[in-house]
Amino acid sequence: MSKCVYRFDRYTVDPAARELRCDGELVVLSPKVFDCLTWLIEHRERAVGRDELAAAVWGKADVADTQLVQALLKARRAIGDSGEEQQRIRTVPRFGYRWVAPVEIVADDEPAVVATPVPTTLPAPDETAAYAAYAARAASAPRPRRPGWRRTLAAAARRCSRSAPARGCSANARRRRASRRRSPPRRRPHR
Repeated sequence: MSKCVYRFDRYTVDPAARELRCDGELVVLSPKVFDCLTWLIEHRERAVGRDELAAAVWGKADVADTQLVQALLKARRAIGDSGEEQQRIRTVPRFGYRWVAPVEIVADDEPAVVATPVPTTLPAPDETAAYAAYAARAASAPRPRRPGWRRTLAAAARRCSRSAPARGCSANARRRRASRRRSPPRRRPHR
């Protein structure tokens, strides 16, 4: 197996040594951030879904979005990219992320080859099998139950009953009671 090193701009990513270098100097990254960056570079020919990236890096699909977003934010900062410019890592709305910068693949026994991301219509057979295995794992995993509208309504009623008098719980009822206390009594005209 030949050792691959990815180069783009001033940066070099060596997945075997788990190193990111900028102009030859080592850039320190946490393992998850490095894995996110490497996964996107290795799958640069297509957009990578959030769930796929989370499953590949964390080993499970139910990772909080904030963890994934923070890891990609740190990866972007490490390679001199930002969420506004998106020159290297592009956010695909409502799906995931895509590597868009041109990459040189350098192996020990081969000269540098420039590889630019090209959209493909059909995934490779091994990617289809990997995605099918991922989808099967994700489907078999128990999903966390979110409270429905009935539970939310019941919880709101319990909070309201603890904090408000039993007569009327709504904010309008409280406002009416408060306005009755403040306003002077009405006088009826004499007839």
